[in-house]
Amino acid sequence: MGAMPQEVDLIKMEMNIQAEETIGERTFFSGSLNGFDTVLVFSRWGKVAASSTATTLLDKYKIDFLLFTGVAGAVDPILNIGDVVIGKKLYQHDMDARPIFPRFQIPLTDKLTFSPNEIHVSQAEVAANKYLNNLQSDISIEILSKFSIVHPKVIRGIIATGDQFVTDTQAHEGMHLSDSEKAQAVEMEGAAVAQICEEYNKPYLIIRIISDKADHSATIDLNAFIENISNHYSRGIALEFLSTLQNNITEKANEKIESWKIEDPSVLMT
Repeated sequence: MGAMPQEVDLIKMEMNIQAEETIGERTFFSGSLNGFDTVLVFSRWGKVAASSTATTLLDKYKIDFLLFTGVAGAVDPILNIGDVVIGKKLYQHDMDARPIFPRFQIPLTDKLTFSPNEIHVSQAEVAANKYLNNLQSDISIEILSKFSIVHPKVIRGIIATGDQFVTDTQAHEGMHLSDSEKAQAVEMEGAAVAQICEEYNKPYLIIRIISDKADHSATIDLNAFIENISNHYSRGIALEFLSTLQNNITEKANEKIESWKIEDPSVLMT
């Protein structure tokens, strides 16, 4: 799932698409990807659009796992254009129902933040690093240089979500969870998707590619960045992540087969 059509186009090209269906003005592509039954969809921008799309995936398509990928702005100054943030914790920075509820708390729940399964976060980190280690085999040095991408890194970070396109560095200071828990990246869908998935008790991951620095010192063409950089990241990381999942499934299956083996076959003869 991605918030812009370009963010899922290259993944779509990798799929064996068997059906497509339009629901709520969104087209859902069903098929297989890297051996997994897959549904791919462009959700549109914002929390409502993303929540609606996630709900359809969960209700209509009965998905077992939701992977959301796309761009985000850096809040943490350590992040550069082309870095990857895997959401270890997400929250809605524009949720403020005070004085009835504390700031950031989702009304009528005890939730301020949402956290994916730690194992999946670790698997995604491995997948993202594998992709970045071979980045120049997918994106030319000339294109990478155009966006000043030299040594991109992967971090597990806190992602702030809100229905605002944040371009003012002063706004960053007002959106942190606390002085000790500060957002690394800001975007418009992740925590909303996380909320829906947790309400349905389904696993999920939010993976973001940084498209602008915290100090906004570099001005880039967002559409060009998505078409030349982030859509390649999305495809590459998604495929690596699925490969990691497949390897884990195979390892567990082999472990189960080993556990079934009888050390002393003579017991079958008694």
